[in-house]
Amino acid sequence: MDNLQQESWQLELIISGFVIFLLIGGWPVVTGLESDLRLLLTDDRGYMPVFFLYMTGRTAYLSLLICLIVHVVMRGLWIAAVGLRSVSGEIDYRALQFRDRYEDWLQRRIGSFDDYLLRLEQYCSVLFSIAFLILFCFLSLGSWALFMIAVQEGISWVTGTELSNNTGVFRGGGWLTGVLFLLSVLYFIDFATLGFFKRNRYTARPYYYLYRFMGWITLARLYRPLYYNLIDQRFGRRLARLLPVFIFLILCIVSVKMVKYAYYPAFIQDGSAFIDSGSYMDEGEWNSIRLHQATLESRFPDHDYVEVFVPYLPTTDNDVLRAIDPGLAVSRYTGMKLEGAFTVGTQSNAKASNDSLLLAFDALHKVSLNGSAAGVKPRFHTHSVREQPGLLYMVPTHDLPPGEHAVRVQNRYLDNGNLEWNEGYRIYFYK
Repeated sequence: MDNLQQESWQLELIISGFVIFLLIGGWPVVTGLESDLRLLLTDDRGYMPVFFLYMTGRTAYLSLLICLIVHVVMRGLWIAAVGLRSVSGEIDYRALQFRDRYEDWLQRRIGSFDDYLLRLEQYCSVLFSIAFLILFCFLSLGSWALFMIAVQEGISWVTGTELSNNTGVFRGGGWLTGVLFLLSVLYFIDFATLGFFKRNRYTARPYYYLYRFMGWITLARLYRPLYYNLIDQRFGRRLARLLPVFIFLILCIVSVKMVKYAYYPAFIQDGSAFIDSGSYMDEGEWNSIRLHQATLESRFPDHDYVEVFVPYLPTTDNDVLRAIDPGLAVSRYTGMKLEGAFTVGTQSNAKASNDSLLLAFDALHKVSLNGSAAGVKPRFHTHSVREQPGLLYMVPTHDLPPGEHAVRVQNRYLDNGNLEWNEGYRIYFYK
């Protein structure tokens, strides 16, 4: 083990370089999952815990990448210093011919070059461990949040009460959620203070049970050996006290956004003053953040029709469809099914009427052209680029004069049980 420790810097560099290569290569795949998860959220808000776990994991992914890059830079500095030491030896302060005041200060602040190398070695080795410790801290945060959500869902199921639309840790779980949150704060204080409650004779005994309980919730067994081996010596304790600061800085780094263009409108609103490239499928890459937005095939249609695609958003549209036609039969039985080696569960409803469904969907949206009703009947359509189901309106344009034209899409919504029309969204095209 001693020999392995002496040569560990080589393993650190190999692993860091290899992992950085893999993390950078896998980043497009990780970000690509966001689109699929946002599609799930448009179907059911119950997938929010999955989305939250994904975002936590993505932040942990970035934190590991950032820490390993810093580690490689630090280890590179250490190798450069070792190389310089082999050429020039120790620092000869007398050869610099500085005044005594400067020489004394430099000797106190810098010391010998060998001490500098040892400090760099310590920083590099500990930073490599902290990179994975921070990763596990983010995973613990995600595990804790999932537990809190599971408790609230359980309370909702037992009591028969509906949770609020808030997606945070307080979604209507009642007093039990508040108690768990306070206990979690105590656990975090103990973690940040390197074991204050475990050292205090008055709190050590009652805190033991909370410590074991929170350890299961936060998956602490993954990182406790690293954590305690880090804080059992003075240098490690100094860095461990900065661990919450490191995590906060990483969260700030991944949240940084440069805001520009002071007088340019920040919100598109109804589209009346914007030519938004995201409204046209032939301009740039499709952004999953726009899943709720209607789109045109092109800003410059090259035929006598303009394709208007309006997405189907089950989380908001299902309640409206039931209000439009209370007797409307579902076409699919949603939920987890098995199909393949085993087929369990019925997926489609043979009694559903496509004509009735299309009639209800037609009453859900209103499409107008230049201020007048488009007067076209929609058809069900799954968009090949958006990978999203919805309605396709083929609006004729052969009678339109050359120039700018506007398509406006309005949707119905429920307001205290009453069906209302929203202001809608305008998309321009040119003939």
